[in-house]
Amino acid sequence: MGMQVHSHAVSAPSNERRVHLDALRAAIDTRRELACGMVERRGMTWVSVVGVGGARRPVEVGCDYVRSAWWFTWDDGRPIVPARDVHRAVDVLTRELLTP
Repeated sequence: MGMQVHSHAVSAPSNERRVHLDALRAAIDTRRELACGMVERRGMTWVSVVGVGGARRPVEVGCDYVRSAWWFTWDDGRPIVPARDVHRAVDVLTRELLTP
């Protein structure tokens, strides 16, 4: 009879990252002033977001597990908002991309 080993380490499943990014993409798709697409870069999935008619270049938004929760992050790793707050993330992106 073999011995079972249980790990007590807490880790967040990597597919949760994609679930949050898909939710962000879907929320952005409802806004006429923004456009987005999913991109793979550096082995990670990102949402590339652009302001329609805006002069700013696109921003890439990731999703990382930090501070015991999932957070949307800028491409440099700085946190934006907790991933559970998708609508606030869209508001932040709208301000970032469309405010002159």
